[in-house]
Amino acid sequence: MTDSRSVKNRHAGQVLARLERPIAAEPTRLAVFSDVHLATDATGTWKVFHRTERHLRGAVDAVNERNVDGVVVAGDLTRNGNPAEFDLFDELAAFDPPMVAVPGNHDFPTTFDELESLPIPEFEARYTPDGAGLPFRVRVGGLEVIGLDSHEATPGSPAETWDGRVDAETLMWLDETLSAAAVDATIVVVHHNLPATGALYERWSGELPMEGEVPGFSNPEPLVSLLARHDVPLVVTGHLHFPAIERSGGVRELTVPAVSSFPHALLLLEVDDQGTIVRFLPLADADGMVESIAHGYEKDRVLLSAAQLATFPLEDDFA
Repeated sequence: MTDSRSVKNRHAGQVLARLERPIAAEPTRLAVFSDVHLATDATGTWKVFHRTERHLRGAVDAVNERNVDGVVVAGDLTRNGNPAEFDLFDELAAFDPPMVAVPGNHDFPTTFDELESLPIPEFEARYTPDGAGLPFRVRVGGLEVIGLDSHEATPGSPAETWDGRVDAETLMWLDETLSAAAVDATIVVVHHNLPATGALYERWSGELPMEGEVPGFSNPEPLVSLLARHDVPLVVTGHLHFPAIERSGGVRELTVPAVSSFPHALLLLEVDDQGTIVRFLPLADADGMVESIAHGYEKDRVLLSAAQLATFPLEDDFA
């Protein structure tokens, strides 16, 4: 006989972290996920491309069966950023609550990818609040969600690298926006990772098989300094595919696990006036997880994900 408590706990999700901040006067539930890498014609690899459609459907189901106020995608909606992949994403992403997204390094045009890419203004029209563009600020329940573009590309000028960057104009906008925001109830979302999470990746390089360097920020210092000066309680990133909570210059960063690769999960942030509970919601069953590990057991980020999952909760401010 199944223990009803275990069913309830699985439905609620495993606690990844309990944080003193952010806080919200109005209880708010925010779903965040990243690195869907939705593919229309690819199979295999550690990203399990032939299952990306199934995993996105799982994310939609996980959100729609819960009382969620909003959904944020922290980048890499698609495999290669071509229009057909975005069209399929829009067809499948039938979330009941409103959804917004920031771009990942695979979503915008690059000089080294000859495939057709969705124009940047079209991405902004589809995935930013009211199509107003990047960066953006949107209210979700009792939270202020700020979305930043960390891709090197600009309209008409493809990027020459997958490294992240935040330009001076965006930093000026962010400074002004944070000055006017209720900072304790603010979350900043950007695809690329801050230095401390990159350092966590490098820390394990002697123990795990590595495949070169992961693109990081080319100019992280001004962004970290600005976030620290405004005492932003939480920055949400994607990109590295494994769950993590690290601090860069006093700024706490929550890295979202991938939808595409192991451990196939999204995070649910439950925020109220007491703090934030971060819950880990898997999107694949046991057979799906085994298949994913079989495709990715030699991949460093798959192994890092397994190591991180073994140490939940990653942080507990109330312990």
